[in-house]
Amino acid sequence: MIAPLLFAAALVAAATPAGAATPAAQDTSRLTLAEALRGALDRYPTVAAARASRDLAAAAVGEARAPLLPRLTLDASLTRFQEPSIVYPLHDFSLASPPEFDRTLAQGAATLSYTLWDFGGRTSRLRAARAAENAAEAAVGAAEATLIARVSGAFLRVLTLRGVLAAQDQQLAALDAETDRVHQLLQAGRAARVDVLRIEAEASRARADREGTAASLDVAERDLAQLANVPVERARAGALTPLRLRDSAAAPSREALIERARDANPDLQQARRSAEAGRAQLAAVRATRFPELRLQGSYVDRGKASGDFRGEWQAGLGISYPLFTGGQREGQIRRADADLRVRTEQRRQVEMALEQSVDRALATLREAHARVAALTTAVARFDEVVRIRRLSLQTGSGTQTDYLGAETDLLRARASLVEARHGEIAARVELARVTGELSPAWLAAALQ
Repeated sequence: MIAPLLFAAALVAAATPAGAATPAAQDTSRLTLAEALRGALDRYPTVAAARASRDLAAAAVGEARAPLLPRLTLDASLTRFQEPSIVYPLHDFSLASPPEFDRTLAQGAATLSYTLWDFGGRTSRLRAARAAENAAEAAVGAAEATLIARVSGAFLRVLTLRGVLAAQDQQLAALDAETDRVHQLLQAGRAARVDVLRIEAEASRARADREGTAASLDVAERDLAQLANVPVERARAGALTPLRLRDSAAAPSREALIERARDANPDLQQARRSAEAGRAQLAAVRATRFPELRLQGSYVDRGKASGDFRGEWQAGLGISYPLFTGGQREGQIRRADADLRVRTEQRRQVEMALEQSVDRALATLREAHARVAALTTAVARFDEVVRIRRLSLQTGSGTQTDYLGAETDLLRARASLVEARHGEIAARVELARVTGELSPAWLAAALQ
């Protein structure tokens, strides 16, 4: 899940009014999400491997297309015999022109052959190769979308942990101020020793939490640097551009999203094309039950080692049919049929999982949207509670326990608000991935 990781970067965004205009000049020293995506898509192994597989499938299409064309071959040989052998074939027998013999025979031939009819075997293999190429193309889209979602999640995780760290620093500053105040009251005899111990324990726990967050932030920065193919200094939290949704309008209806996903989801497209390739391959294997009709012509030039070459042409029509293959042909058909059934069920499984993915992403998006509205009010209320508790503590009418509890509640509410805001971003990214819309262009239009 991306949402639990997207947890507090909105503290930075909150400092900018929602309606504030975007500056015309962008700070080029900061790492943007678009730059991180470019670095990842250019060199990350999963995408590079998918593109190589696509090129492999494209080459296979060329191989499958070749048998549809005539085949021209050139052959040459030079043979040395122990005893003189006939040089030229005998087309008649005449004492006036006896056959010639020589120990060395030179021969060259140009042969043109073409399969006139094979009951659809070649065209079926070509269809299978093209479907496999389309499946490989869809696999590239799926790999790119998965990587985009992963980089976006890593980018937001760094921003989140930076926000958490900033919130913990604010809490530590408040606790340090309260510690100084309690120490002064203790020296004046107006506070008990237990108050000092309580505030110092709270400050120690807050520092321990901060150290854990700082360590997690360092790991997240290094993960982002590896994904984006940039130095780790460029992936530090302070060097990232904050992200916000441009539009938080409600998502389309479930039916519209499912229909969109069925049309454009790359995983489903890959499964469909793979099933098409399986059907075509089965048709190609079944065609081997029938004979092949071939046309062949050649020009052969023969002569002695000393020269005197004589050429002649040949042409013929042939039919080929293996009567017995030891069960190989039937085994190939059964294997292709089983392979088609596997691919068909895999396609059905992807279709079922796709609908579930849309439901999960849509539910997460609606939940995050509702939480943002509720937690915005909660943060304002807790902020007021902290102010009142602080005043009460300073005037002596409140307790330290109440003040520390209010500070903790405020920190948790702020963190939950940021989690909800970034959870909404994550849910939109996931929804775009499932529906086949996720791309750098989509992110540029959806985020600011």
